[in-house]
Amino acid sequence: MPVRVLVGGVMVFAALTLALAADPYPTTKPTAAKAAKRSVTFQNGVNDYAGTVDVEIWAVAPNTCLEGNINASSDADNDGGESQILVRFDDVFGTAPGKVPPNSAVHSATLVIGAFDEGTTVHLHRMLVPFKKTSTWNSLVGGVTADGKEASRQKDGFTFGKIAASTSAIPFDVTDTVQAWANGATNHGWVFINTGGNGWDFYTSEFDDVKQRPKLTIEFTPPKE
Repeated sequence: MPVRVLVGGVMVFAALTLALAADPYPTTKPTAAKAAKRSVTFQNGVNDYAGTVDVEIWAVAPNTCLEGNINASSDADNDGGESQILVRFDDVFGTAPGKVPPNSAVHSATLVIGAFDEGTTVHLHRMLVPFKKTSTWNSLVGGVTADGKEASRQKDGFTFGKIAASTSAIPFDVTDTVQAWANGATNHGWVFINTGGNGWDFYTSEFDDVKQRPKLTIEFTPPKE
């Protein structure tokens, strides 16, 4: 750019080209790249995952462990006694690849069940107490009650309508519960509680057809490092 220079009392215009160098020590921090959304799916037999725990507990056989059956039933009157189904996905949270890092923002979480008998309406509640794969009706002190102590009073979802002939996949929106777990609450899984005497049946994680096994899909954004 032109620069005025005073030489011997005479103003002289000189054309100088100035090169502007970048400041090697900027005062502003570089903008961090925005974390991208990720999606992970947990289903026994897919990508070496084997963390699904699902077990039916039944008042008619209160001390019998029914874990390992290929199907389970939630029924308020199953041959004279109530039956409930407990489901949990272990090894979901962590920093390893394929897991959801703690404190992630969960955009959606969907539990998909392969049902084959629509039955009466079933409510899905978040478990507040632990259970084992060997749990029975009596070991859980007469089954599970959605009383805010054993299981949440709030429903994560419920069944409605008829099962279509083309698919048996029943989705449940469990975003709020999975977000609570990502925030630090303990993952105790869910319980299916039937509201009537017509059993609602589905395939468990032991079923031969992997596609029909319970599946949990989570879309999330990991926390900033």
